Amino acid sequence: MHSEMHPDLGNWPTQFWDSMKAVGPTMVSWWDEASVCARRFLEMAEKYQRVNRSAESRRIAQETNDAFLCFLFSDAFGIATDFKPQKRLIVQYQAVLDHSRSADEATFAKVMRDAADFDISRSKHSNGSKLYEFDRDIDRLFPGELLAVQALRCRDGLPDFDTGHLLIDAPWALLRDLTPVERHPIAAAIELRLKRDYPLFR
Repeated sequence: MHSEMHPDLGNWPTQFWDSMKAVGPTMVSWWDEASVCARRFLEMAEKYQRVNRSAESRRIAQETNDAFLCFLFSDAFGIATDFKPQKRLIVQYQAVLDHSRSADEATFAKVMRDAADFDISRSKHSNGSKLYEFDRDIDRLFPGELLAVQALRCRDGLPDFDTGHLLIDAPWALLRDLTPVERHPIAAAIELRLKRDYPLFR
C-alpha cells in the first residue's frame, strides 16, 4: 500500500529481508492473509531488485531464505514473478523446492533436515560486519520458511510427513492443530477503519 501510494519514493522498499514476516500467515494456514503477504512480498522483492542493481547494495544472503520464499510464494499462490537472485539458490533450499511436494517420505525428510541444519547455522545475532538471516528470536523458534512448506502440503492434501528434525517437527505439531478463534472486535474495527481510510490497504 505504501509503495503504491508513494511512487515518488523510488528507493522504497529497502527491507527485502522481511520475508520472515511475510511468511507468518502461510505457516499458520491463514490462506487469505498468506496470499496477500506473498503477493506484496514478491512486489517488494521485484522493486528492490530494480532499484538496487549493484552487487554492493544487495543483501548478503539474497540467495537463501529471501529468494527461497520468492520462489515458494510464486509457485504456491500462482503469482508470476520476474525476480531472479544474483546467485543460485543454495543447494539446501533448492532441494526443498524440488521435493516440497514429494510423496517419498525419506527424500522429503532428508531435504527438510538439511535445510533445518542450514537454518540453525544462520540463527545468530547480526552485527555491524555480518548479517544473519535468522537474527530475530521468533525466527529461531519457528523456522517459518520450512513450516510454510509443511502448511502448504497440508493445504494441498499431501502426506503430512515428520522430518525427524526437532526444529521443524516440534513447532509444526503445535501449528497444525491450532484451533481457530473468533476475531477480536477491536481488531475487526481497526481493519475496517484502515480499509475506509486507505483504499489500497490489504
